[in-house]
Amino acid sequence: MSTYNSYPENPNYGSGCFRRRIQLRASEFQVIAELEDHNHGFRLTLDHDGSTVTAINAETLRIPFSTCPGAVTPLQGLVGLPVTQDSQVLLAHSNPTANCTHLYDLCLLAIAQAARGEGERVYDMRIDDETGEQGGIAEVRVNDELVHRWRCRDWTILEPAEFAGNVLFKGFTAWAGRAFQGEEQRAAFALQKAYFVSSARRYDLDAMAGEAANDSREVMYGACYTYTSPQIEQAYRVAGTVRDFSHAEQHLLTFKDVTP
Repeated sequence: MSTYNSYPENPNYGSGCFRRRIQLRASEFQVIAELEDHNHGFRLTLDHDGSTVTAINAETLRIPFSTCPGAVTPLQGLVGLPVTQDSQVLLAHSNPTANCTHLYDLCLLAIAQAARGEGERVYDMRIDDETGEQGGIAEVRVNDELVHRWRCRDWTILEPAEFAGNVLFKGFTAWAGRAFQGEEQRAAFALQKAYFVSSARRYDLDAMAGEAANDSREVMYGACYTYTSPQIEQAYRVAGTVRDFSHAEQHLLTFKDVTP
């Protein structure tokens, strides 16, 4: 069985950061949503009639596992749900773990943007590589305005003092749901998801090309679409999908090779 502790290390870890950008562009009855980060590239178009989601078309532009394109199908379960900024309504009538986590979250943000009306929103997340006792900074900006800036180490918030001790894993959703409302809450959830994915920067995942997802079954089963049967028995890690945006922020959402 593979474990993260057995993965080859990224020799550049400690000298950069993880970046994720999400852009939402809403017209009267449509939202175009895009996401790109170290490991992923997604685009989706969400159509609605003002009150209900009528269609979702998604593209998996850069993916870590061979089975990820199939996650476009379960995403269709959100068609017919209400256009609302209250994600709890959508969560109650859909199955997040049957979906690709990143496509699903992107779709929830697109639905919230549709509910706000026409306009554009950009979420920028930056997670510093964590080195030493001081940890690193995790921050999220929305339309270039800083919303959250936390110092974190080993999945725990160290600063600011009023948030210290809260974890970025199990229990985060309940805490953030109480601590924040509206846009601050959405931004906190987006930052936590980026922090989760940022741990992949510690490893040389390109060196793991061909790895079977089923090798990590004991620790990962049920985490998302790929890590659920029957996908987990078929999935393997795709080669050449990692990008380092540490010093190349301008390339985010171009979905091209990074040239720092």
